[in-house]
Amino acid sequence: MSVIICATSWQASYAQTKKTEHKDTTVRIIKESETKRPTYQKLSSRDTRRRVTVIKLTDTGNVRPMPRDTVIVVRKGKTKEQLAAEKKAQLDKLLKSNGYLCKCVKMDIDVADVLQYETYLNYKFIFKNNCKIDVWVSSQHFRYRPYNSFGKPVKVLRKLSFVKRYDYPDFVRIKPGETYTFSYGDDAFFEYDLKKGQAYKFEFEHRNFGDKSKQEPRKTYLCGQKRTRLVMVK
Repeated sequence: MSVIICATSWQASYAQTKKTEHKDTTVRIIKESETKRPTYQKLSSRDTRRRVTVIKLTDTGNVRPMPRDTVIVVRKGKTKEQLAAEKKAQLDKLLKSNGYLCKCVKMDIDVADVLQYETYLNYKFIFKNNCKIDVWVSSQHFRYRPYNSFGKPVKVLRKLSFVKRYDYPDFVRIKPGETYTFSYGDDAFFEYDLKKGQAYKFEFEHRNFGDKSKQEPRKTYLCGQKRTRLVMVK
């Protein structure tokens, strides 16, 4: 009696006879009476595979290769929960190593509390360096998001097509005790469904957890801060 075992990349099925051997082959011994087929789980895009040669052990203890002897054993990749946990651990490690900059750099927002209908939303991010060293702040990690009176995000109509802004280098150096202002202007009515006569809570955020200054990577402001302001549309 012989046993044929095979699995494709997604489910178990009968395999074709292999004419060549693989250098990365692993041997697994099965008993003569073992007839149960192994079960395989469906693969995700992150799964890896290793090739196993299956041979049969006879009653006399001699090892005799099976006519069709190749099976693919799959090893399931990391789950979403595991990936999320790893990402959080990396972020916590980054913030811990760069925590002194996150604590001594103060960020504030300057925006008018009244926005005229179908005009540009002008806002400023103001950074005060209370650290004892120079700090490099990225100029490419600013964003905002409006919320209605129920605390739900305002409907997005389309992606922003144009941003009015001053020209800044990728990273701005702020010396100890200095204050630096980033000024921006967005067409919020083009991007969001903002109604005339309603008040919205705008959440402004600077978030940089990855990009570093080429000049001073150890002093780059790799942090995230949020500020909220109530804006009335008239």
